[in-house]
Amino acid sequence: MLILGTHLNQKQSLLISLQSIFGLNDDNALKICSLVGVSPKVKLGKLKVNQLNKLSRVCREEIDTSLTRYVQNDLQRLIQLKHYRGTRHMFGLPSRGQRTRTNAQTSKKINKHTFSSTLKASGKTQRRK
Repeated sequence: MLILGTHLNQKQSLLISLQSIFGLNDDNALKICSLVGVSPKVKLGKLKVNQLNKLSRVCREEIDTSLTRYVQNDLQRLIQLKHYRGTRHMFGLPSRGQRTRTNAQTSKKINKHTFSSTLKASGKTQRRK
């Protein structure tokens, strides 16, 4: 079943499957179950058609679909302000103080072309070792 662009597992309980939707935690999932009038322990595949329709409608009302847009706008604001966290996000590096000397090598490799193109655009050249 597809709710808000997320495929939900029909074999799991309603509470667990609702938590896989972006922006829904345990408390919000329990609230949605009570609004629909269904026990949170019921498997998603056992729900009737009218209950599924009500579930999708309540999920759309409860969750602001602009939540992902809000997160993206927050990151863009950090980048525009040239905040430290924003530059770390821009280069694809860890932004919460993790070690990068021996870890985060994969993200450095993946974002290598992005980093070099950013340096070229700013007029700086990258030193080679």
